[in-house]
Amino acid sequence: MKTMPMGLTSTQFISYHDIRTENIDLIEDAFGLNAEFHDVIALLGEIKSLPEERLTNSLIKKIRKKV
Repeated sequence: MKTMPMGLTSTQFISYHDIRTENIDLIEDAFGLNAEFHDVIALLGEIKSLPEERLTNSLIKKIRKKV
């Protein structure tokens, strides 16, 4: 078997030019953040940024009673 230098080919099957990292968060991938917190990250998409009007009105009434 002929050995190749580590120039542009690391194995016989893939070269460094074939590795694509454009859409990959390398820090997340390196530390496994997505794997550890995938349930929390999924819940962030479910949280509404604005509360419902009913909740806001109820909160305002409670605040006015205290003041």
